[in-house]
Amino acid sequence: MNVLLIFAIIYIPLMIVLGEVIHAQGRKLLQHAFGVNSPVASAVSVLLRIGWYMTAAGLLFWNLGSDVGDSAKHSFFAAFQEVSLRLGIALFTVGVLHGLNILAVSLFHRKNVA
Repeated sequence: MNVLLIFAIIYIPLMIVLGEVIHAQGRKLLQHAFGVNSPVASAVSVLLRIGWYMTAAGLLFWNLGSDVGDSAKHSFFAAFQEVSLRLGIALFTVGVLHGLNILAVSLFHRKNVA
């Protein structure tokens, strides 16, 4: 089976599930930071969700556009390493960006409380 196909089969559902979980939990944080039923909290929630899926799609297309090494085409272990590396980099990237978003919301909330 193709390395990029395996990557996409794992990556797409993973990003959807993570995106939905983060959205559901993040909504609580945004309501705490901006107030319950706040139009700002709703707008920020939508914008963060769009940003998540745009980042996930960009990482998917970037990985699908990258060439797979020759060894990964002929060896199961090399293919496993290739898929693991691609998934690891993608998860690390969205994790760091998500952490920065949480930090920004937290700092904004702290500034408004003080």
